[in-house]
Amino acid sequence: MSKLAALFAVAVAAVMWAGSGTAAQHFFSHSDKSALELSNIRMILAGLLLLPVAWETHGLSRAAKKLRATPRLFRDIFLYAAIGIFLVQYTYFQGISAGNAAATTVICYTCPAMVVAYDAVVGHRPPKFGEILTVAMAIGGIVLLVTGGEPGNLSVPLACLAWSLVSAVCFAFSAIYPRHLLLDFDPYFLLSAGLLLGGTGSFLFVGAPDWRPFFASEVVLDLVYIVICGTVLAFLLFNAGLLYLSPEEATVTATIEPAASVLLAALIFGTRFGTAELCGIGLVLAAILVPIFPYRRLRKFLKFFSAFPRARRMRRHLR
Repeated sequence: MSKLAALFAVAVAAVMWAGSGTAAQHFFSHSDKSALELSNIRMILAGLLLLPVAWETHGLSRAAKKLRATPRLFRDIFLYAAIGIFLVQYTYFQGISAGNAAATTVICYTCPAMVVAYDAVVGHRPPKFGEILTVAMAIGGIVLLVTGGEPGNLSVPLACLAWSLVSAVCFAFSAIYPRHLLLDFDPYFLLSAGLLLGGTGSFLFVGAPDWRPFFASEVVLDLVYIVICGTVLAFLLFNAGLLYLSPEEATVTATIEPAASVLLAALIFGTRFGTAELCGIGLVLAAILVPIFPYRRLRKFLKFFSAFPRARRMRRHLR
């Protein structure tokens, strides 16, 4: 696969993830099913569909050998499934149910700033300039988005803000915690196992599921898109693209998701954002890119332009 094809694959995956949020918003407007029930069926069906991929990549056989040799990894996988899979899905859908897909997706993308802050604290080191800027831009962007630039006023429902921030925290956990698991397990096995364990565990809260309403004509296409495109195909494309891209290139391309979510919300639901909200969205998108920005070039750029005032002063002095 060429780098251009890899970038395209990651970009398509990001758009598919954005589309799954839009599909969920349409689903909640046409069904009385809860976010918990939608998370349950999504995790079970997507996990089952990813199992053959894990089998084909020999992830299942390697995982069985590793788990027999190191049983404590069962605990780590369960923890990843509970927080990094189940809670991420559930809180994300709750945020959409309480507000809309665009706002929820943008707020969830404060996750990179949370990861940056966590790494600085755990590493017992003072944060770098870029890390401080990342966190400040993310916080400032969320404040503008949820208040519309008017302190004391909420343009996004408080429940949507709360659930979206919890989802971002869980998303950050899913980016940090399974690092050691990815060294031992095939990513397709880990994702499939996490989805199936998270979906099975959610039966404790769902009870006896009634999946028939999910296949009603008004919402069945939403479900099909969320499970197949927004989960299975999106992860397959993203992982395939990552094999040929640097983390920085993948991160830049993944910023398409919140941008696409905002665009889809405007096109499909007629959602309109004011100037302050758009500035807030722009700050969050920029915060995703700040950690990979080449600061040395920025310093050279500023140094270059700072030379002009000195040159003017020298010319005046010579005259």
